[in-house]
Amino acid sequence: MTVTKIATHALTAFCAICPAPETVTAFLHGLGLRLDFHLEAIHYAAYEHLPDLPAQYHYHSRGIEVIYLAGPDSPLDGERFPGHASRFWAYPGSDAQGFRRLISALSARWLLTWQCLYPDTLQHNTREPSCAPVRKGAPV
Repeated sequence: MTVTKIATHALTAFCAICPAPETVTAFLHGLGLRLDFHLEAIHYAAYEHLPDLPAQYHYHSRGIEVIYLAGPDSPLDGERFPGHASRFWAYPGSDAQGFRRLISALSARWLLTWQCLYPDTLQHNTREPSCAPVRKGAPV
């Protein structure tokens, strides 16, 4: 498999399965992240015309942050999402190498393909892409 360079920009990945929050917490704990807080699922009344929001779990270590949405995310305002059962977000801290290891480990564990969260804010004056997609389970 080709090695894919992982940039240190905010990333997001949609997951085909919905791992139990306890499983995600244990896995991330093994990588040095701790659960800071979690928010229970929000179920809106039908008359509010809003999609339910699954429970979310917020982790961090050395400035690196991971958010896990334990259920499908619902697009709003014209967004389009691929089919998925859960979603991850990852934000780099000051440890770029640690962030790359984290993304690689999450990719291998849950077959995630990462993409830049804010692709329009990347600098376009460099030779290499500043945020290349990460292939499922690709080593870094």
